[in-house]
Amino acid sequence: MAMPELLGASPFAPTPRPSFKTRLGGVCLVAAGLLLMEFTATSAVKAVGYADHQGTMTIGHCRVTRKGSGHEGTSCDGVFRPVDGGAVRTDAEIDGSYVPGERVKVYREWGTYSLVSPRAFWGWLILLFMALPVMAHGVLITVAGFHPRTAGQFKAVREMLRRAMVAEHVRWLRRVGGVGMLACFLMACVSP
Repeated sequence: MAMPELLGASPFAPTPRPSFKTRLGGVCLVAAGLLLMEFTATSAVKAVGYADHQGTMTIGHCRVTRKGSGHEGTSCDGVFRPVDGGAVRTDAEIDGSYVPGERVKVYREWGTYSLVSPRAFWGWLILLFMALPVMAHGVLITVAGFHPRTAGQFKAVREMLRRAMVAEHVRWLRRVGGVGMLACFLMACVSP
């Protein structure tokens, strides 16, 4: 007599039946990964300096603000001067900790100001490479049709992937994503 509550926790438990909803969730994960890549790639290009409405922001004063459950953030007010000689804006605000009087290279988009620097570029690329393992997990769920929870189920999913001829793609998505995130993190640490 088998105990059903322990059967699901056993590594030898049979795999659950594939479901359409779970496969659709996997497809949505792949789509979310692609959208994240598109957003972060365009933001990374802007962080390098290929953006409209560039200029310098002279920091006036900074303040610590409370953000949600016990978290604090620093934002600074200042004056934005466009490179193209447009109107000077005195209501500019940027997140981060800066010294009053410091001049920071920024771009303005949709009323917000974002930093133009190599560190911001590498930060956006970290998110871009993070999308690759998300997509790999989406492919895994799409092929399997269920969320693997035990070692035996993961082994069964690995076998399904190999039969579906996407194992090599999933493996490379994970490898490139992991190595890319690590390399970009190291570059962000040493960038000005």
